Amino acid sequence: MSGYLGSGLGTGSGSGPVFSVEEFVQSLTAQLDRAQDALAIKAKTGRPLTFALKDLSVDLKVFWEAPEGQLRLRHANPNEEGASTVHLSFTTITRAMAEENSLSLSQDEDPRALSEITEQGGLGEQERRQLEMVGIRTVGQFKRLSQNTDPKQVEAYLGIPVNRLRMALERSAQPTVTGNEPVQGADKRRLLRIRGANLMKGETPRVLMSGEPVEVLEASESELLVKPMSHHREGRFEVEVGGQMTGGFYELPTEPNADPFAARQPMRRVGGIKSW
Repeated sequence: MSGYLGSGLGTGSGSGPVFSVEEFVQSLTAQLDRAQDALAIKAKTGRPLTFALKDLSVDLKVFWEAPEGQLRLRHANPNEEGASTVHLSFTTITRAMAEENSLSLSQDEDPRALSEITEQGGLGEQERRQLEMVGIRTVGQFKRLSQNTDPKQVEAYLGIPVNRLRMALERSAQPTVTGNEPVQGADKRRLLRIRGANLMKGETPRVLMSGEPVEVLEASESELLVKPMSHHREGRFEVEVGGQMTGGFYELPTEPNADPFAARQPMRRVGGIKSW
């Protein structure tokens, strides 16, 4: 995709809806993808020749707006003067080209949004936007920036104070639970998978379910697999990593072939009759 601006930036006063370049491009390419899928189905009907879209050019007459630093566009109304001309040219690329020039989501060790550590971590909304402008959108990307760059350099280029960067880095290193789900083990035993960030630091973390320690079968920085006890149904779980605690709430289904009376109180004898 290529683009250029026309005769200048306008400040029209029309009341049309505003949109970002990203929203426009994503909406247009989504519809082009659907058109391509329809052509593929058409070819499967046995038609010997069909069509394919190779290049597409679009000219937009727009006014630029920047509320709170977010650059957005508004379509110019008929005969409205002062609008800019934006020319977008789309062409085809292969999947390999797209993957080579795109961020690999599977390689991000901490995919949390940067906003999760901004306010509590010392970074405000303005600092977050400054980081996003240089491609730092996740906590994992922020960690890599901090590991490979002197904070003084970041302060010099982005204007973010060093102490704020260090506070945010400390916040990003704290253990965090983002979710959990019940899974079934190979022996059909109920297990609990806990997802998050910084869940292991050198040694296997300690996990409590309803206040009781449980076995940790697998552990990594982003995921834990634990083995609940047979009586665990629902409640709170806690993960202790390097003296720091995080946690959440769990709910587990009944185990297959489980004794429905297993969770009841032990029987007691009353007048020669066994009861609970």
